[in-house]
Amino acid sequence: MGLAILIALVVLAVAVLVLLDRRRKEMKVEREDASAVEYINLFIGTLYMVLLSLIVVLLWQNVSDVSGDVRTEASGLQALVQTAQRLPASEGEPLLKAAHEYAAAVLNSEWPPKPGTDNGAGENAPAARVLAEARAAVTHPVASGATAGTIEDQAIAEINTVADARDDRLAKSGAGVPDVLLIALAVLSLITIATPLALGLRADALAFAGFVVTTALVCLAFWFVVELQSPFHGLIHASPQPLRDVLAANA
Repeated sequence: MGLAILIALVVLAVAVLVLLDRRRKEMKVEREDASAVEYINLFIGTLYMVLLSLIVVLLWQNVSDVSGDVRTEASGLQALVQTAQRLPASEGEPLLKAAHEYAAAVLNSEWPPKPGTDNGAGENAPAARVLAEARAAVTHPVASGATAGTIEDQAIAEINTVADARDDRLAKSGAGVPDVLLIALAVLSLITIATPLALGLRADALAFAGFVVTTALVCLAFWFVVELQSPFHGLIHASPQPLRDVLAANA
C-alpha cells in the first residue's frame, strides 16, 4: 500500500507542478490574503512534520529492536556452544549441532520471512524444532552429578534466551506503521502538495522554486517511510551478520 501511495504522490506532484508552471508563466496577480495563505501552509506543514517524525521514530526503533534481537540470538548461540563443550558428548554434541542448525534455519527461512506464511512463529518452523530438540537433549537424564546438572541448567537458560529473542524478532518483523498513521501521512502529504495550488501560490519564480523543493522533499520523505517498513532491506536494515558469524565459527 505504501508503494502505491508513493506512486500516487509522485503523479500528483508532477500534475501540480505543471499547473503551477502555467500559472507562473501567466504571472497572475498575488492574492490579497497572502498572509493568511502562508499561515495555513505553515499549520499544515507543522502537522505533517510532527506525524512524519513520529512514524520515522517508530520504524527506526523497530529496525533497532530487530538488530538487537539478532545479536542476542547470536550471543546466546555462542554461549550455548561454550556450555556444550563442558557437557558429556552425549549431550554436548547435539547442542553443538543445534547451534549450527538454528543459525542456518533462521537465515534460510526467517530472513526475511517468507510471504504467505506465519513468519516462522509456528511450532513446526525449522528454527523452533531445533530449539525443541536442543531442550530435549539437555533434559534427558544422561549426565549425573551436581556439576553436570548445573551446566545443564545453564544450557537450558541459554536456549530460553535464544527462544525469547527469536519470538521478539518475529513479532517485530511483522510490525510496521499502523495503517491509520500511514493513511494520515498520505493525506497530509497530498494536502501539502495540493494546498498551494488550491489557495493560490505567488506567481513568481522564487515561490515556484520553493514549491518544487517542498514537493520533492515530501515525496522523498514518503519513500523513506516505505523503505523503513521492512527491517530486512532498504537504506536502514538489520544485518544477519551475527548469525553468519555463528555459522562460520561452527562450520
